[in-house]
This record gives sequence, structure tokens and C-alpha cells, in this order.
Amino acid sequence: MVALILAAGYGTRLYPLAKQTPKALLPVRGKPILQYLIEKLSLLGPAVEEIVLVSNHRYAEIFQAWFSEANPSLPWRVLDDGSTSEENRLGSIGDLVFAIRSGSLGQKDLLLLGSDNLFRDGLSGFLSFARQRTPAVTLGAYELPDLSLASRYGVLSLDDQGKVLRLDEKPSHPSSPLVSMAVYFFPHTALTWVLQYVGSDRSADTLGAFIQWLIAHHPVFAHRFEGSWFDIGDPASYTKAEESFIP
Repeated sequence: MVALILAAGYGTRLYPLAKQTPKALLPVRGKPILQYLIEKLSLLGPAVEEIVLVSNHRYAEIFQAWFSEANPSLPWRVLDDGSTSEENRLGSIGDLVFAIRSGSLGQKDLLLLGSDNLFRDGLSGFLSFARQRTPAVTLGAYELPDLSLASRYGVLSLDDQGKVLRLDEKPSHPSSPLVSMAVYFFPHTALTWVLQYVGSDRSADTLGAFIQWLIAHHPVFAHRFEGSWFDIGDPASYTKAEESFIP
């Protein structure tokens, strides 16, 4: 299994904090967000063959230097998607396809993580749940403490077995506080569905749009994460993580 970290965004809502520093390398409680993810992946041991991080061109060398200095226990590499601005970025689905094709990942199970995800729970429970539901795709889910916050995310509806019945992207009147996190497990056989989606007339550049399409064609499951979770996208969420996150 390969751990694929998507980190090609420009973090414009976090300017000036993220203007020169990738959002994933901003410190929370004295440690970069990316470091927390790497530590969780390291706990999975030999289940993770390598870490592949997709960066935009602006930050690729910065990530290379950080990994070289951090020297994680797992093999790693950085893929430069070639984008230089918000205007020509590939989007999350574009970067996933880029990694599959350029990183030779088409025959590997993928544990996909958003680089701005900060959560306390480990990944072993998620992986165990996901592997039991192969060949289905499994995503991470989190129940927010306040229903009104759910309008910022993809809101999930599940059956009793954890199968995703519906995903509503940023609804103005959310029906549930259960939302999708940027944590996914793609069995290698499911990667053909990604390529099928990007070749369809309905394709969009977000993982949420892909999951909506996937639900209509194949089973998708969700595993609930416990503990705290911070989706760090703006100064307010970054400040809250700095104040409240407990590793």
C-alpha cells in the first residue's frame, strides 16, 4: 500500500501565513501538520510501502528539503505536478490521476490523505474497516459537534452497515453533522474507476464530486473517526487548532 498525500494547493485563504510556506508545513503546537500525518503512517509499519506527496511546482523543492531533513522511517518521494498558480492547478482529482500515471501507482492500494487534515485518531482502525470492504472505496467520516458547521463540508448519509447512501457538498441546510474527511482508501482495482470518471462528461476537479459519481455506480463505505479533527483552511481554523489540538 502507498500513502498518497495531496499537498498541491496554494493555501490562499491562509495568506500571508502560507504565502511562502506550504500549508502542510505550518506548525501546530510546535510541529508541522505534515509531521503528524507522517507519524500516524509510521505506526502502520510495513503496511505502508512508501509515502508519495504531490506538490505544486512552487513548493516541490520546499517539501523535498523538509523530507530530507525530517528523514522519516518510511521511504518517500515528492511528485511535482507542474502547476504554478490557482489558475492552472490540477485540483484534487487531477492530482490523484497525475500520481496514478506519473508515480506508477496504478497497481497499488492507496491510502489517500489531505495534507491539511489534523486529527487525533489513528489510521489502523480505518484501514481494518476499509480492507474488510474491498473492492469498495472507503472514506473517513467525522461527526461535528455543531450541525451548523456541516454546511462547510460534504455531508454524509449512511445505512446501518456504514454504506454511503448520499453525499451532499456544502448544503445550505445540512441534514446531519456527519461529514467527509480528506481520508480515503482506494483498493488498486478501484483506480480504474477514477480514470473512468475523469473521462466522463460529468467529471469535476474535486474528490467530493468523484465520490458523488462513485456512489451512483459502486458501493462506497465510511468509517467514523473519533477524537478531535481540524480541517485547516483559513486563519480561524488554524488558530483553533493551535489553541485546542491535543496530539
